[in-house]
Amino acid sequence: MYASKHVGLNVAMDPLMTASYTGVTAGFVIVVCDDPGMHSSQNEQDTRWVGLYSKMPVLEPSNPREAKEFVKEAFEISEKFDTPVILRMVTRVSHTKQDMDLGERIVPEQPPLEKNPAKYVMVPKLAYKKHILVEERLNKLREFAEKTSLNKVEMNDTKMGIITSSMAYSYVKEAYPKASILKLGFSYPFCDEKIRKFAKSVDELVVVEELDPFIETHIKAMGIEAKTKDPSFMIGELRPELIKPLINGEKKVEKENKDRPPRLCPGCPHFFSFNAMKKLDLFVAGDIGCYTLACLPPLQTLHTTVCMGAGVTFNEGLRKANPDAKIVGVVGDSTFVHSGVTGLINAVYNNAKGVIFILDNSITAMTGGQQNPATGMTIRNEKTKQLDLKALCLACGVDHVDVIDPVKENKEFEALVEKRVNQDALSVIIAKHPCKLIKNLG
Repeated sequence: MYASKHVGLNVAMDPLMTASYTGVTAGFVIVVCDDPGMHSSQNEQDTRWVGLYSKMPVLEPSNPREAKEFVKEAFEISEKFDTPVILRMVTRVSHTKQDMDLGERIVPEQPPLEKNPAKYVMVPKLAYKKHILVEERLNKLREFAEKTSLNKVEMNDTKMGIITSSMAYSYVKEAYPKASILKLGFSYPFCDEKIRKFAKSVDELVVVEELDPFIETHIKAMGIEAKTKDPSFMIGELRPELIKPLINGEKKVEKENKDRPPRLCPGCPHFFSFNAMKKLDLFVAGDIGCYTLACLPPLQTLHTTVCMGAGVTFNEGLRKANPDAKIVGVVGDSTFVHSGVTGLINAVYNNAKGVIFILDNSITAMTGGQQNPATGMTIRNEKTKQLDLKALCLACGVDHVDVIDPVKENKEFEALVEKRVNQDALSVIIAKHPCKLIKNLG
């Protein structure tokens, strides 16, 4: 099993696409959580399209109990059809609690390791043959979609029939308890015959889905007339109170967000780092982490954020386009290990200049305090070899590497930043101070 958010899947897309061709010897399930409303994400993409263009089946649970049950179904489908299976979650399903029975775990027999280049070596000639099998598999999955109980019809009042999936199904049940519903738990490939039969059985057909018109597009392509949402509903989270306006064909009315904007925690070491950058009026290429909040008041000292590792690469690109500007890049310790080190190697190779700050709070703080290679502990909190960030940066070939505590050595830190920023060199400043919210560090 692989698990990540939607943007994490983007990073894994290269091996994922080819895994669709190779298939698997045992089950392979990709659990991806989309974030409608962008509660903690840099975009609002819809992973269902990945199933379409990777030619992989997509399952969509509508509550936590189904999420558990669908994992078992996903592994069985994966093994039966020799395919990876995407289990698409959304924020509200993941943040909901529900009682459930876990059942007994069944451990399958370990298959033997075998040499099978025709299956696992994707050179063009072999991959061409695998593509033929993938298309055949897709046809078999379409047949499966018609039979599986994951797609179920709930016939009630036939005046209105609703096709829906995921969390939208739960909202529809609450808003229109008497309506007939076709719930797509196996949302790709589509169950065309079941859709046609359901459409004929109701007076008015409505599609209710969150984010993109994934189901809507397919139904329209089938030539089936259906009532669909106003395009304004493609943006933001679908909440229970929006179901009736959506079905009535109204535009989405955004509610004013009066919540206090997020900010760095009191005593956060990142505040001291960004305060030094603010005093020098630097343009700061940002990255993904707690420190991204430095873009907001009172600091307002982070000016770009796109993806993990971009704090390093944007520094190089922006400086080439703006050679006279004072530009620096920031990246967290765990993010540097994840995606930053490759950009630093590239910067050295291309003779880039400037300062890269590694904001080392000794943990992966943004996502709850996970360990990473720079902490000396495994994800199971077992001791392991600790990655030496300073040695790694020197091995990349940068001109200067400084390790300094921006909190305890604040004046020295500010002086160091001013010195490095004004040098014609490529420097790394490792601002090292532990996160205040993580206990028992080290």
